[in-house]
Amino acid sequence: MKTVLQLMSIFTVLLCSKENNDELNTKYLNGVWVHTDTKIDTIDFNTRMFTSKKTFELRRGKEKRNGYELPKIGSGIYTYEITGDSIYLRDIISSYGGSLPYYFKMDPNRRSFEIASFAPFTGGLMMNKFKRTDE
Repeated sequence: MKTVLQLMSIFTVLLCSKENNDELNTKYLNGVWVHTDTKIDTIDFNTRMFTSKKTFELRRGKEKRNGYELPKIGSGIYTYEITGDSIYLRDIISSYGGSLPYYFKMDPNRRSFEIASFAPFTGGLMMNKFKRTDE
């Protein structure tokens, strides 16, 4: 019985520490982040939308299409949830109702993060690095 209680305690601590790590990532994301290669694409985690879920806005600049100046493809507002080394994203204007997982890793110094391509970033990189704009 004593062993079972000890194992349950260890399991609870491990679960809480993982959850706290995900909460810390979310806490430290506040602000605006710029793509280190393109220097144009930004992710704004200060965006608050009409949903109770966590959101960010991807700003990719503008381009001319059919004579109109429009946001580049991929620009928009996304809901997100971080779990371990994945970030689950959903473009809020997409007709797809689910979230898709992408690799996500916050740098230990919390000044940059890596994220797998979820939008057509310039250069077609599979992994994209963003850093804080307030540095």
